[in-house]
Amino acid sequence: MNWDEKCVLELSHHNLFESTEQRSRFRDLVNCYYRYPFFTKGLCKCMYMASWDDIHFYEILPMLNDMTIEKTNAIRLMTDWGQKQLRQLSGFDAEAYRLSTSFLTGTYYKLPDFSVMDADDAHIIRQTLLASVLIDELPDPHS
Repeated sequence: MNWDEKCVLELSHHNLFESTEQRSRFRDLVNCYYRYPFFTKGLCKCMYMASWDDIHFYEILPMLNDMTIEKTNAIRLMTDWGQKQLRQLSGFDAEAYRLSTSFLTGTYYKLPDFSVMDADDAHIIRQTLLASVLIDELPDPHS
C-alpha cells in the first residue's frame, strides 16, 4: 500500500472526513504530490485543512503547481506566500494560515480562543489538529 493510501485510510479510520467530497479532495492532493521531494508531513497537514471546502482546495492548487516548478525552495515558497496572506486576512482565514505556517516550519502553534470562534471554524481547526497527530504517526513518506 502506498503512503497516500495509508494516510487516507488512517484519517478515514478515525472519522476525520466530514464528507466524501472532503475525502476525495484530500486523496487527490496527497496522491498527486506525495512523491515530490518537497512533500512533507507538514504539507500533508495543510492539504488536509485545504480539503474542507472547494474554496481552500482551489486556493492551494496554484501554489502546489508553482512548487513543482520551483523544486529546491518549494516549501519556502509556500511559507512566504502564507505569511504574506496572513498580513491581509483576519478571522478564521488568518488562523488557518497561522496553523499552516506552523505545520510547514515546524514551529509552535498557540491554540486560539475557541470560545470566540465560529463553531464551524473551531471544528475545522480542532479536526486539523487531530489529523496532524495521526499524520505524524505515519512513517516518513519518502522512506
